[in-house]
Amino acid sequence: MFKKIRNLSSFKRGQTLSEMLITQVIIGVVFTISMGTLVADHHKDQTVVRLKKAYSTFANALNSSRSMNGSPETWDVDGGLSDATSYSVFAQYLKPYIILSKDCETSTEGQCDYDFKELNGTVKSLPSTWARFFLNDGTFVAMQSQNNENFKVLYFYIDTNGKKRLNVVARDIFMFEYWIQNDTHPEYVGQFLPYGHEYMKSELMSSSNPNNCSVGQNGNYCGALIMKDGWKIIKGYPWAQARYVIQ
Repeated sequence: MFKKIRNLSSFKRGQTLSEMLITQVIIGVVFTISMGTLVADHHKDQTVVRLKKAYSTFANALNSSRSMNGSPETWDVDGGLSDATSYSVFAQYLKPYIILSKDCETSTEGQCDYDFKELNGTVKSLPSTWARFFLNDGTFVAMQSQNNENFKVLYFYIDTNGKKRLNVVARDIFMFEYWIQNDTHPEYVGQFLPYGHEYMKSELMSSSNPNNCSVGQNGNYCGALIMKDGWKIIKGYPWAQARYVIQ
């Protein structure tokens, strides 16, 4: 009789151990998921902080340039789409008002060579028509001037963490514009704005435009979406989609 009771006691101890192991596994899974969420939220917060800082840097620099060089409508940005034109505009109207760690001038070699991926995974190589430079905090920037008889604009790609990683539009790369002439929307002239700023939030997230901040599109409007959301990356933003890494 004693022997049977002892065996029953052993069985109960074994059952309790199994339950403990299952509980630990469940706790481990929940912890892993929670940590993944916390890490993702931290990366989102850091991305927004860096993006907001870069936005402030260029908005202030362009305002300073405007104070020194007059209204943007008077700026000399004429010329064809070329590396010389973009760099000359940068050197005259922007470079004196920002602190650089490196000016690539018209070089596309070494550190100044830049490939990245769009949100949809498409690899993009910047041509030499983009002036390239690094801010003193490591932010990488490419700037290109475009113009015709009806508009003159400066386009910017801003990589908020430089060439470290991931080098993906919507994750660490965002597009901005600065209008020097805009006959259709003169109210945009002299403003440093995220690309796609003129659209409503619902339009920025739809799949009807290849620039939209949605899965399958290139993500060039994602900076505008973040700004419209009060400088936050909120639910619906294609954060997980922008995971491609340039090797």
